Amino acid sequence: PRINQSLTCLVNMESMVEDFQDDDVEASRSYAAVSAQLESWTSPKVGKLASNWGVYEDAVQWMETSPLGKQKDHISPSIDVTPTRSPIDGDSTHGTPIMSNSATKSTIGRLPIDLMDVPSISKAFSASATSDNYRLYHDAMLRFLRSDQATNQLAILGEKNQSNSKDQLMIDLEYLQTLAGDNNALWSLLLKLRSLGLDAIWMDDTKSTEDIQQRHISDTLKKLSSPKLLHTHAQVIQSLYGESSPMFFRRRKALFQWLQENNARKDIKLPRKIASSQNMWPESTKAIRRGITRPDKIQSIHPDAPFLISESREPLFGDDGKHEKDLLQACLNYILAGRLDKATQLCKAHGQPWRAAVWQGGQPFMIGTIPNEEKQSMVDVNMGNPCRLMWKSQCRRLASVTVDEEAAIYSVLANDAQKALTSPCLRSWESGLYVCVSSMIERLEDELIHLYNAQLRKSGRVLPGNNFEQEELDHLLATANAAMFSEKSIINTLASSPYEEMKGKTIYQQIMAAFIQGRAAVISFLQSQCSQLKDEQTLRTVTHLMLFIYSLSTRPGSPVQMDGLGKIKEDCLLRYLDHLANRPDLVQFSVVYAAMLPTDTMLNVYPKLLTKVQVPSERKELWEQMKELFKDGVDLRILKGIVRLMIADKGLNNVQKCQSIGWLSFTQDHYEEALNHANAIVRQLLLNEEASVANEFLWEYFPRVVQSEEQEGFFSTRREHDALQVYLEANEAFENWKECMTETLSFCKKDELDKSKLNAMEKEIALSMEKRQIIEEKQKVSGKIIDAANAARCKLNEVLTFDGGWLQEYDDEDDIESSDEKQRAKELKQLQSELIPQVVFMAHNVYDETATWMKNMLADAIPLVGNTENEVLCVLAQDGGDSPTTTPLAPLYWLRHAEGLAERVASEEYNVYDCFGQKYLRRFLGYMEDVFIRILEESAS
Repeated sequence: PRINQSLTCLVNMESMVEDFQDDDVEASRSYAAVSAQLESWTSPKVGKLASNWGVYEDAVQWMETSPLGKQKDHISPSIDVTPTRSPIDGDSTHGTPIMSNSATKSTIGRLPIDLMDVPSISKAFSASATSDNYRLYHDAMLRFLRSDQATNQLAILGEKNQSNSKDQLMIDLEYLQTLAGDNNALWSLLLKLRSLGLDAIWMDDTKSTEDIQQRHISDTLKKLSSPKLLHTHAQVIQSLYGESSPMFFRRRKALFQWLQENNARKDIKLPRKIASSQNMWPESTKAIRRGITRPDKIQSIHPDAPFLISESREPLFGDDGKHEKDLLQACLNYILAGRLDKATQLCKAHGQPWRAAVWQGGQPFMIGTIPNEEKQSMVDVNMGNPCRLMWKSQCRRLASVTVDEEAAIYSVLANDAQKALTSPCLRSWESGLYVCVSSMIERLEDELIHLYNAQLRKSGRVLPGNNFEQEELDHLLATANAAMFSEKSIINTLASSPYEEMKGKTIYQQIMAAFIQGRAAVISFLQSQCSQLKDEQTLRTVTHLMLFIYSLSTRPGSPVQMDGLGKIKEDCLLRYLDHLANRPDLVQFSVVYAAMLPTDTMLNVYPKLLTKVQVPSERKELWEQMKELFKDGVDLRILKGIVRLMIADKGLNNVQKCQSIGWLSFTQDHYEEALNHANAIVRQLLLNEEASVANEFLWEYFPRVVQSEEQEGFFSTRREHDALQVYLEANEAFENWKECMTETLSFCKKDELDKSKLNAMEKEIALSMEKRQIIEEKQKVSGKIIDAANAARCKLNEVLTFDGGWLQEYDDEDDIESSDEKQRAKELKQLQSELIPQVVFMAHNVYDETATWMKNMLADAIPLVGNTENEVLCVLAQDGGDSPTTTPLAPLYWLRHAEGLAERVASEEYNVYDCFGQKYLRRFLGYMEDVFIRILEESAS
């Protein structure tokens, strides 16, 4: 909506723009306010508006066709912002540095970057301003990684050619331009250097190379100053930065342009509007007209009037001094941004056209064309200053007699680095860097002009301004220090500055300083500083920087192979991944960075970081990116690692451990591993004596999360799964039997009937009815016990008679090599040694207590149903359809089952005996002794 608001306002201002006048300052500021907003935003259709003002027309078209744009009636065009740059409609010089002496334009252009093409994995996450910053870096890295992988794959297939090199360049530029789009000076610097080539980034900055560069400078200047044809100064300077020139010439020019562009992004506070654009000092003018005279104030309205009051710091009346200071500061900022045209325009608008005339002498002499209305054609005219070196000498003298902002302006225009670096108005690292780089470049251009003029003078050729040899030499002598500047010496000069703010101590300034200097400085910084990063913003920037630099250094034909760079990159990645994983709103961005770790490191580290992710939708989207970016099979190994770690984590509760299986539920291809790890969860729960939780997990949670179809294979996993299910079913049946035994009484409540008033027949009928009632009640309650006991007996027997032995998997554990398999074998062995005896004792408990319950039940029916237990049993068994010898109502029936346990334990078919230790065996023998005694007693009765 804010973009639309500004576009709406801009459309409404079109008529005003067409009638724009230089002296209409209010219109200029309004237009600048709107353009300032637009330059800082990105349109979904046309990309970054600031990259090319020509995109404005496309932006308007987008606004008119977009559904959002059609809602103009609901948007107020009122805007109140601090303007930065104010491009004028039709101004062809917008975006080109006016201070540049070269007509060479950047070949980077505006890349077709649209991050909306990048699939986002953050749908399930809430957005925030902070996460949006991380998203910018993540999406840029994701696109870079995809493109880089595709290009490398072509190289692997033997398709490396010039086209691939161009593709790689575009990939790099797209990545850098995306990150530079947020007014980031570091990424803008790398974008400038990479556009020149890899050599521009890996510039050799050793001492021997500096000496070679000096010789190159001398040779190149001599070659270019030889006038085979008559050229203008602008043409000679342009040849200095041609494709055939040494790389470091073009690199220095790119650094200069980068500094101007960075300064242009800063907010420039414009001075307030004065009453009359034709009067530069309105309050002073009024005071002088009224005849007010003061010794510390000016006596006339004259450009040099303030200098005549040498002892006064405030020679102007009223607010004129403050306005003058604001005006000069704004002009200084424009000049540092390479927008001398804006500075001169501002001076004219504030009634000081003489300043505009004084400042424009730095343009090199050239021949241009202008329209001739009379002849209706274009005519050639002389442009620029043929006496540029003399003009700079005058600027240097003016810098020595003026103060503050005005002195700073003249020292910058004169390339007087020594004077400029002491100015209180240029007291930042960026300003100092601009001063030194501009002095280094323009000193080189000035020397080239002098040599060219000298050759013309020697050959007798005539060119305006070439007859001031001594003045040229005087200027070159005055700027001799700048001739000795190199990138390294400039950084050292700033670092040794007496002003703290100019030393460049921030981490970003140190990084930029390293790349400005060259290869050795970059390597030194990476080796010394990457391990000392503290705040998250710096960590994010340096990590992405390392990944980019590492990619450059590992490409075929790279001019640099850095020792230890892989280790530094890995350390940065690990720290950044840990940072992302500890922020729930940022873990979504971690996959692309994990993909750039060595596989072994990734498998060791990344699963630990993802154990904190609990939301199923978040897990699935992370896996989808793993599947795309990781090598074949690595994604599954990561998922397995996550589940194993969560199962083993003692700090997690049972619910979290059971939910870990969700990591393996995204595809049918992972079912075997899901089943395998589900078995591991159940094993751990059983070892912790939490069978009820294991039962709920295996029967309720696991089938809902992991849907399976019948598949062949993984017999061992399925067999273990079936064995665990059999045990859990047996345990559940045993618990049901226990509950039934607790709730069902073995005796019946008898209704006492007063039979004293009944006759003999009535008594007989009453007794018969009571007997029948008791028989029915006994059969009913005993039937419940028998059903529960039989269900438990069958399920427990399934465990003891499991085919091949319950959880019997390994014959010789010494042959196992995998650590995971060794752990599994250990757990299976432990479960066998603990649960098989437990199942035997559970079965004994069922038989023994059921026999006891039956005995008590029979005794309770005496004497009403029968006079002895056998008589009662015969009555109940006969009515129940069973014979007295085979009925489960008889205690002996259950004791015989208990007796059969001895044979089952001793049998080698199911390896039950092997699971008994001495303690359990003695206990079992004691139980059997009691069983045999009771059998003898029951048989005798």
